Amino acid sequence: MARPRVLVVTRRTSRKSRQIEYVGESHLENLLQAGLLPVIVPVARGTQACFLEYGREMQGLLLVEGEDIEPKHFRARRGNFKYLEKTDPLKDQIEMRLLRQALRRQLPILGICRGSQLLNVACGGTLYGDVQKEKKSKLKHIDYEHYDTYRHPLRIIEGTLLHKWYGRLGLRVNSYHHQGVRDLAPRFQAMAIAPDGLVEGFSDPTASFVVGLQFHPERMPEEASAAGHIWEAFAAAVRRRLRRQG
Repeated sequence: MARPRVLVVTRRTSRKSRQIEYVGESHLENLLQAGLLPVIVPVARGTQACFLEYGREMQGLLLVEGEDIEPKHFRARRGNFKYLEKTDPLKDQIEMRLLRQALRRQLPILGICRGSQLLNVACGGTLYGDVQKEKKSKLKHIDYEHYDTYRHPLRIIEGTLLHKWYGRLGLRVNSYHHQGVRDLAPRFQAMAIAPDGLVEGFSDPTASFVVGLQFHPERMPEEASAAGHIWEAFAAAVRRRLRRQG
């Protein structure tokens, strides 16, 4: 039986005079272990001309990390421009277009880190330009020196999907971001809250699977079994959607 195809867009970086495209290996491994087939979409000139073909391939969508989301995509405030860091307008355009198509078709969607922010923006939410500076938060949401090991606490809301997956109401999570959800889009319900009030996880309770996680479950090996439930639920939603299609 063919594996269901899940699209994931690359991130670009410079290597000398060349642009390099990549997706974090852990994301690809998690998709493969869940029985899904990753289809990598490049942030390259010419990708937009292929949207019809990518759309036909897409049976689920994974949105992961990357540069800041440009403020033009939501109801921006001064702080969104004041604290804006590096952006990638082409990545924004490609992911936003695929995301809106996935939402229209009611496909399963999982957004992690920047991916959760983009999901919130596409559905009418807004972002902080810099969580710590705008909220005057003492909680560190990013530690440049401890990329994989940094953890901060959050509170999981009882009865949510995160509560089901992790089996408890408190969690220490890997965090690496400076933008973050300001206004949660109306269709979403919060699933996890940081001590400074920032929404760290949310879902659409009316959808088969539309989930945003600000933290990085793939960088938390001590919670591997619980994180596996997230990928299993995502894969199960993709398969249910395919069965309904006939």
